[in-house]
Formats: sequence, C-alpha cells, structure tokens
Amino acid sequence: MENQYFNEALHNFVQDFAYGGAVRHLVDLGYDTDRIIKEYHYPLSRETIDKMVKNHLENGKKS
Repeated sequence: MENQYFNEALHNFVQDFAYGGAVRHLVDLGYDTDRIIKEYHYPLSRETIDKMVKNHLENGKKS
C-alpha cells in the first residue's frame, strides 16, 4: 500500500515537473483545457490537464 502511494506521488511530481509549468503559463495566457489539448499534444490525459488548470486557477485566486 505504501509503495503504491509513493509511486502515485512520484508520478504526479514528474508530470508536474515536466508539464506543469507549461500548462500554468498557458492558463495565464488565457488558455483553457480544451485549447491546451487542441493546440499542444502533451502526453497527458484530459483529466490531468484539467486538474492542473483548475488547481492553478484556484491558487491564483488566493494570491
């Protein structure tokens, strides 16, 4: 069970490191999930991109 938790956390970290900055930058430029998927072919699921977008927008509102 602990190994599964670690693997999931590592996977999320690697995805965020590799693509998170780019996705957040595109959101700052006004892109939404659909536009990011249409114009950029990141090897991420729609769910993952949508989660990154929503998290960034939520964190941006708090700042």
